[in-house]
Amino acid sequence: MDSEYFLVDQGLAEPAPLTFRYHRFAPHSEFGRHRHRWGQLSRISLGLMELLLEDRRVVTPAQYLLWTPAEIPHAAYIRHAMHYTSIYINREQAARLPAHICLIEQTPLIRALLDDFCQRQITVISDPWDARQAELLVERLVRAGHEESYLPDSAQRLLQPILQAIRQDPADATTLKQWAERVFSTERTLARLFQRELGMSFGQWRSRARLVEALSRLKQGDSVQDISARLGYATPSAFIAMFQKQLGDSPERYRRQLLQEGQWQDGVNV
Repeated sequence: MDSEYFLVDQGLAEPAPLTFRYHRFAPHSEFGRHRHRWGQLSRISLGLMELLLEDRRVVTPAQYLLWTPAEIPHAAYIRHAMHYTSIYINREQAARLPAHICLIEQTPLIRALLDDFCQRQITVISDPWDARQAELLVERLVRAGHEESYLPDSAQRLLQPILQAIRQDPADATTLKQWAERVFSTERTLARLFQRELGMSFGQWRSRARLVEALSRLKQGDSVQDISARLGYATPSAFIAMFQKQLGDSPERYRRQLLQEGQWQDGVNV
């Protein structure tokens, strides 16, 4: 393969069954094309992480874990200052997870198990009780299901112009029925294609696109009122409700976290 391991990976023993590493990243941290010896779960404290593959881009918000199997070449980009946790998984346990890069939702139990490891700054697991906790964590990861990307793309000819338009202007309020007329299709056909190609409804995909834009604008310092108006919400409360549903937190609390974590200026390679 033409992609190199990071130097810190080369000295790591195989996880038993997990190995944790903790970092703080500066805004706009970029990591060139590389690969890992072990399957890797990436956990970020807030914001978005982008993984760049040969054929697609995977966007991950903080409520998901990013699963990257061993030996898959990729590059990465982190938009905001944040805490970052890398969790390596040994070959036996990694074989139970998907064989491709995907997102795994942090259910309440998965989050609690990870929070406990992270709060104690566990790196190599040696305690028998921690080993049992790690086994439970992997079991819950296997059962949690997965998504291909938070904001998936599609080359399907009817969907492509719709997705492109919303990416360029997430506030676009064109209904699915109106889109059907524009692309010479039917509302039912488009609804079926969204589910088949993207695994979600038109409304869900557009809400996610709006959230990605909102995160960027919160980082720039825009007010909640301005963002809600820019994204086409009738009231700020409607925007706040969407934000809380997607991230489990309010926009203002998210902004405070950005301000706190944005004081770091040290980026460390994954």
